[in-house]
Amino acid sequence: ETVLRQAMGEKIRPVLMVNKLDRAFLELKMDPEEAYQNFRKAVESVNVVISPYEAEDPVKELEEGGLGPVQVDPALGTVAFGSGLQQWGFTLKKFAVMYAEKFGIKPQDMMRRLWGDYFLDSASKKWKKGNP
Repeated sequence: ETVLRQAMGEKIRPVLMVNKLDRAFLELKMDPEEAYQNFRKAVESVNVVISPYEAEDPVKELEEGGLGPVQVDPALGTVAFGSGLQQWGFTLKKFAVMYAEKFGIKPQDMMRRLWGDYFLDSASKKWKKGNP
């Protein structure tokens, strides 16, 4: 938290690496929903620390040479997930590009579906909002 505050004070745009996904699934045996809720809480915790540094009008601030929007968001590509121990990682953008072609939609639209209360209903092969 201290390093994040220092970086924000020095106007360094934050990104977040959610580490130890291997442990979440293999050791702790989290189901996908439980893991998602834990990762969501981690992102929210970082954004709480960042929020005092967010400008009232981030778009205007960006136009004037400032940082602009600084909240981290997996759907915007500012959060990565991985395992430092196993030396792998990814962003939602990587999967969005891969799956967008398969589903015939834009990568940006796929990114929004890969993070949040969306799921792919295997029976209907359609994206639905809510919990499966």
